[in-house]
Amino acid sequence: MDGFLLQRRYPETPPSPKDHRHAVERDRDRILHSAAFRRLQGKTQVFGIGQADFYRTRLTHSLEVAQIARSIAKNLILEEPQLGRCLVPELAEAAALAHDLGHPPFGHAGEETLDACMREVSRLTRRKGKQALRFEGNAQTFHILVAAEPKSPSYPGLNLTRATLAGVLKYPYEQDIRNDKFIFASDLPTARWALQKGSSILKARDGKTKSRPHNSITCQILNWADDCAYSIHDVEDALQAQFLHPGDLEQVRFARRVFAHYEETRQEERVPTLTFNEVRERLLDLKRRISPSEHGDERAVRKLAMRDILNDLITSVSVKNCGRGRRADFSWCLTVPDEARILSVLCKSVIWEAVITDPRVAAMSTKGREILRDLFNLLMEEVIVKRSAALFPRYYRPIIEDCLEGGEMEAARAVCNFLALLTDMDALRLHALLRGSKASSIFDFI
Repeated sequence: MDGFLLQRRYPETPPSPKDHRHAVERDRDRILHSAAFRRLQGKTQVFGIGQADFYRTRLTHSLEVAQIARSIAKNLILEEPQLGRCLVPELAEAAALAHDLGHPPFGHAGEETLDACMREVSRLTRRKGKQALRFEGNAQTFHILVAAEPKSPSYPGLNLTRATLAGVLKYPYEQDIRNDKFIFASDLPTARWALQKGSSILKARDGKTKSRPHNSITCQILNWADDCAYSIHDVEDALQAQFLHPGDLEQVRFARRVFAHYEETRQEERVPTLTFNEVRERLLDLKRRISPSEHGDERAVRKLAMRDILNDLITSVSVKNCGRGRRADFSWCLTVPDEARILSVLCKSVIWEAVITDPRVAAMSTKGREILRDLFNLLMEEVIVKRSAALFPRYYRPIIEDCLEGGEMEAARAVCNFLALLTDMDALRLHALLRGSKASSIFDFI
């Protein structure tokens, strides 16, 4: 690989002469051994933690995305050897392992709640635009890698290579009250360093107008691997949990709602317009592929069908040299056929209709929002009013103590970062402890 891509921002002691790992292999291992990665085993993917052992968590999802990304990278390098200047399978694997580190407890509901809490602090302190505080899962992922996750007292974060950091920068936008996706203002210098000679940080107005960033080839592979895993594996979990049945896919009413969601997300997902009949035809084809046979193990039939669909998505992609950037990793574009994207987005729409909008799942999200919002307010009162760090774990108290003189904005960021670290059960136990309530699961179905 190009030596420029393997540079680290901070100097380190040279590795042992017996350590023959590639630089990005060390990146991958640093992520695997991080506390933030271990916490993913306690964070919701779709179904609640502890409901059953066979549903995916953020940890198992990240491992599966990493395997898919590695496979895609290996296939592409064999087909286009010139990619070797900027890509090895371990690089795609490292970026994929890291991609969900910033997700807070309770999934996207938790992400939206923490952002709403930060927005409210900004409103009360009359901070607007770029000065406003925000929270976003991808921004938090980058923040963990470059600042929050301790590895050495010699530098902040994990001190990953330029190539790996660029690989996780999915949304290189300035932080602004108008943006849904962004990089925290404190992390912009490191983001610029990671993107140097390849791409640049986009202005807030670009995020508002949905101007698309040009991502590194590693990031493009990560995005598609994430889409593959999310769409196919969540369908598999929904079938296992019986939130979805193969027969649902042939119902006209179900198909109309899937079609409506496909239309709502079509532009953002960059998929072609389809008629209702075209959507229904594809749903019927999916139903035929996943329906169990009259004989044999139903699980094995389903597993084989989902494996074949996933393999089709993985092997469908190719690359072309788009020559946009001076950097090697910004000179390639991943090409995904329309039919592959359509199938992925339709599977996401099926999950939206069968699972996300189910009242049982909606109830989980509501409870999770209430718990996080209450914890945020309780901890802010502890820091701002009582000027105390007593409610925080000992490892986090120095961070809170450092912000006691910094005012409400600095305290809000420290409290938000702490809550984002928690697993679902951590948040439940802390809330039960502070409120004296019975430690019941928020995932109890209505």
